[in-house]
Amino acid sequence: MKIILAAALLVVAASSFAYGQTNAGPASGSAKVEQEIRTLEHEWFDSYVRGNRAAFDRIVADDAVMTYGNGKVGNKSEAIAEVKAPADASYSLTSDDVKVSVYGDTAIVTGRVTEKGIFNGRSVNSQSRYTDVWVKRNGLWQVVAAQNTRLPQGPSPATAATKTTPNAYDVYVGEYELAPNLVITIMRDGNRLMSELGGRKSELMPQSETQFSIPAANIMVTFVKDASGQVTHMTVSDNGREGQARKVR
Repeated sequence: MKIILAAALLVVAASSFAYGQTNAGPASGSAKVEQEIRTLEHEWFDSYVRGNRAAFDRIVADDAVMTYGNGKVGNKSEAIAEVKAPADASYSLTSDDVKVSVYGDTAIVTGRVTEKGIFNGRSVNSQSRYTDVWVKRNGLWQVVAAQNTRLPQGPSPATAATKTTPNAYDVYVGEYELAPNLVITIMRDGNRLMSELGGRKSELMPQSETQFSIPAANIMVTFVKDASGQVTHMTVSDNGREGQARKVR
């Protein structure tokens, strides 16, 4: 009897040790869960391309927190507003270097995403590193947090072309009123076009003759001209939110 009891205690001790080792890191035997998460991640990205709100709504938790590359924090209702009709045929959203770690009912996904083309009327061309947190609730995996960090970009072909004709920037130089007592100053700095708001300067990277971006802040600026070629105002698109700034000087 003592031998049987000792053997039983040894089995329990071994099982407890194995349990502790398993829970010290990513769950073992999680290949099936990992593949499920990868499939859901792809479906989530694809919802932006196809304008599939139903898929987005199912995959993203109602209390999800989104942290964007410019430091802004958003929620699900703001994010789903970006999912409209199927995107322009030029638009693509692809990921690579994806890693999935599963910890019981929680999974962490890291990777790199490349976004190109026309999305909701604005030109995009960027790469970001991202971290997504998934939690299994009531048998359903959902995203509860997502964080995006923009990667530095080199000069685009449009930038190189514009540098050969820097005087093309002169028509954009001036002051633009975005709101009462909120003025954006556009200026030349050699061959570069710069914006200044509240003492902070940012370089405007040309995407076309009239459209410029601030990649680190995910902002797109478009200058609008009248029939005579004079700039009347500019539109500022920030993560899907758009405003107009009238040229006042």
